[in-house]
Amino acid sequence: MPPRLSTRAISTPLAGLRYASSSTTSKSALSVPKPGQAGPSSSSAPASIPRSSSPVTSSTTNDPKGKAKPGPQTIPPLPRPLGITTPPSSANKTWSQRKKELLDDDRHKAKRKALVKEATQGYFHDYNRAKGVGGGKLWIAPNVLIREDKALYFPDISGKSLLGEEVHTTDLLRGQITLVSVIATRLSEEHEQSFTQPVLEDFAGHPEFNFVQINHQENTLKSFLVSFFISSLKRTIAEDRWGDYLISSGEWSPMDITNPLGIDNKLLGYVYLIDQNLKVRWAGCGTASPEESQALRRATAVLLGRIKGGSEVEQSGVSTE
Repeated sequence: MPPRLSTRAISTPLAGLRYASSSTTSKSALSVPKPGQAGPSSSSAPASIPRSSSPVTSSTTNDPKGKAKPGPQTIPPLPRPLGITTPPSSANKTWSQRKKELLDDDRHKAKRKALVKEATQGYFHDYNRAKGVGGGKLWIAPNVLIREDKALYFPDISGKSLLGEEVHTTDLLRGQITLVSVIATRLSEEHEQSFTQPVLEDFAGHPEFNFVQINHQENTLKSFLVSFFISSLKRTIAEDRWGDYLISSGEWSPMDITNPLGIDNKLLGYVYLIDQNLKVRWAGCGTASPEESQALRRATAVLLGRIKGGSEVEQSGVSTE
């Protein structure tokens, strides 16, 4: 039989019990300790946040007014020859080649690395970089040609020309000195013109010179919209160049195209000078400086002068370290 409760306990309201329990709390538990006096310890009390005993180092410096200023930033030179190690081909890959790629550990590591990089970067990563030093310029173009024995091959990129035909860069570049530009935005078009305009003024119409533009639209919707403006593109491009203007849709492979060509910011424009053997002999990105523009003109003139000769003798090249 359960124990009986007293009449007083039954008649006491719940609110009274609540305030009664709070009033029985010791004052020492609620009082604020004086300076130098340790407060009461409780297992339910939140732990204090530890503070670092050493200051955080930074690359910024403070001016007399206390405002932080970033340290000097410089744009590095082109660190390595761009391109792929094997000669490209416009033929469709065989089953054995596809199987080899599927079982290649290096390709899987590169793909995972690209996915991690994309996941850790914000949506406006490229836009923020474009606001940086030199408009987000990634490297300074070399003053001389990359040596032929150190140069790598330009990868095969497919797309539709303004004539409506499916074309490959390998077929367009072979046997000629070709200036190739990769654009995707209006900003990249301005970058491209800063490099290519002086060269086209010098060598347009040369029988051994060619100019190929690749308009890459990774986004499917943007690519669909660009297809509606082909007629306007034809009005801005000479008719004899419609076959050399490619619209490439879809995402490019990081291991086969973007990383080998140094395309690390999709908002920038990229320019490559390709010799008759499909090798990348010079590369630039972003807005061209006067020195870079003159270097590209000299490099193009040198290759056009040597295309009918035998082996090339280079003065110097880009360091591969």
